[in-house]
Amino acid sequence: MMDDIEQVLSKIDIVELINTYLPLKKAGRNFKALCPFHSEKTPSFMVSPELQIYKCFGCGAGGNAIKFVSEYEKISFGEALRFLAEKAGVKLSHFRPDKKEVLRERLYQINHLAAEFYHYLLTQLKLGKKALSYLWQRGINNESIKIFKLGFAPAGWENLYRYLVKKKNYREEELVQAGLILKREKFSRVTSLNGRTCYDRFRQRIIFPIFDHRGQIIGFSGRIFEEEIEGAKYINTPETLLYHKSASLYGLYQAKEAIKRAKNVILVEGEFDVISSYQSGIKNVVAIKGSAVTPQQVELLKRFTDNFYFCLDADFAGQEAAKRGIEIAEAAGVNIRAIKLPVGKDPDECVRINPVSWREATRQTLPIYDFYLESAVANFGLKDGESKKLVSEAVLPIFSKIQNEIVKAHYLKKLANFLEVSEESVRREARRQSKLEKSFSYPLKVAGQKEKKSKRELTEEYLLALILQTAEKAGELIKGLSLDFLSTPAVKKIFSYLQAYLEQAPKLDIKSFVKILPEELKETAGQLYLYNKEGLNLTWSLLQKEWQKTLKEIEKLALHGKLKRLREALKEKGSATIEKEIVKLSQRLKELS
Repeated sequence: MMDDIEQVLSKIDIVELINTYLPLKKAGRNFKALCPFHSEKTPSFMVSPELQIYKCFGCGAGGNAIKFVSEYEKISFGEALRFLAEKAGVKLSHFRPDKKEVLRERLYQINHLAAEFYHYLLTQLKLGKKALSYLWQRGINNESIKIFKLGFAPAGWENLYRYLVKKKNYREEELVQAGLILKREKFSRVTSLNGRTCYDRFRQRIIFPIFDHRGQIIGFSGRIFEEEIEGAKYINTPETLLYHKSASLYGLYQAKEAIKRAKNVILVEGEFDVISSYQSGIKNVVAIKGSAVTPQQVELLKRFTDNFYFCLDADFAGQEAAKRGIEIAEAAGVNIRAIKLPVGKDPDECVRINPVSWREATRQTLPIYDFYLESAVANFGLKDGESKKLVSEAVLPIFSKIQNEIVKAHYLKKLANFLEVSEESVRREARRQSKLEKSFSYPLKVAGQKEKKSKRELTEEYLLALILQTAEKAGELIKGLSLDFLSTPAVKKIFSYLQAYLEQAPKLDIKSFVKILPEELKETAGQLYLYNKEGLNLTWSLLQKEWQKTLKEIEKLALHGKLKRLREALKEKGSATIEKEIVKLSQRLKELS
């Protein structure tokens, strides 16, 4: 009887599953794509329909369907299993999640109930009428309030606490872990707590639930709407098991389908910017929840589009805050453009003044570097040497980091024309700027990165890859082959199993062969079966030549190793026998070369 995991995997086709996340292209018996786990320009991500596994030969990521969903969606193994079980119509009867997975599920439930609680107070009770009126005054309609599930946290220390602990029977500690309540410090100066040990984090605020891209609520943002209320304008859920500010984007769940349709995403700063734009008909908008987009946010958005439109105002200080995020996005290989606000200080204000002008602005984007240059000139002018110096200091640190040399040359020339100076003087200043600043590098996510392998190990793995992908003629190639020349333990063991298998079977069936391997060898065999190198889909005659060429390369590498050891031995103790052996091996190496 199959266990839960086997049952789910037997009903999910990995090619169909991964194809819903990224486009796969046929590559012989397998499929390939650009890896979703690291940036690359040439596809090194392979999927096998026969073995139902994937492997990236660029970053090392690999596994089955459950592992893919877990890695791609940034969720636990148990969550990925439950997601695929539901998709496959499998009822899990034996799987038991670990404590961390149980807690994650509890926190999702708590956040969902908290959002429902705040939304009910805003929309159904007289208590929320003032907050509701404020939203209406800001132009937020009832449909948007429902879509974004806006809420209201009233005054009082334990409104949510009483609801979740007293009525819903959640534990106090779970609410602390969700970031919804705070524990009173031992010597708290807040005297109005009246002996309470815990109190609500969000009070007297409009509540913006933060959804992940799958539609689950991971945190909250609370905004003051009355001037007399003291405290920060916005407070947010702290870092929790579910909420990570650097990896979250407000409005992505509501915007993702529009992003796919538009083939671009507009990045803004605040919740009201997202909602107002959504109401105006521009729905492919997300808020970055901070001053700059992060590598994690770029990685998440790249699942939906490679075209990023940053909405920046004419204030140079505003774009200064966005510089680092634009550098990150540019280094990740996305196409970046800027939206220039025609009116207002932000998209929300622009929509309230003239929604048509906002819609037009989103269609009239300009290259981000043109925007930088135009904004710097607008801010500092070009009237004298000092103002030209300020313009160059503002844009050269950005232009000098442009990765594409042709694009960089274009903007350095354009800057020289603006400043009415020689192009060479601008280039010299750009080089000086580059030396002053450390070059920025995009921190790629490398999944499953292992120690660097030797050339011999890689060549022996390639030899095994050749044979595993030659089902019809595998027996002919390895007939009479001695395994003594192999040095990589895993490769040697798989070859020995292969020889035994082919003595019983007329040809190699990769699926049945992998089943007879010990567990510790299955992953290696599966990955080498997926090995994607030009030349593997060869005719029989060419394949024989490639096989012999690889065997010779392994022998040459083995000879180099032996010669190195013999020469070291000769230094320690002179010996005529060792000298003769060196001459003999050197002659053989010459013949092979």
